[in-house]
Amino acid sequence: GWPESLEPAPFRPVDHVEAFGLAEAPAPVGVVGELAAGGAVSGELVAAAGPDLHLATDRGVLVLDTRLLPGWELVPGGGRRVEVPVRALKERPTAQDGLF
Repeated sequence: GWPESLEPAPFRPVDHVEAFGLAEAPAPVGVVGELAAGGAVSGELVAAAGPDLHLATDRGVLVLDTRLLPGWELVPGGGRRVEVPVRALKERPTAQDGLF
């Protein structure tokens, strides 16, 4: 039932850690959970992967999902302060057991 222009191909996973600069970046310690009125997130960009920005902040490296940004004002910020809710990341496993 495949169209003539398509043919099935074997799955070949690709690790993009190097391409996104994540191998050299410090491991993140948390994730910005939400943005809040009067809050702020500022830091140095250490890596970007898809919609996620990895920022060096006063709390360590945090991941900010840019999909949270619509509707919020972006202004130049100084320093590395975080004044929004942050969820801590659990220790990263060294290997993935499986998808299911």
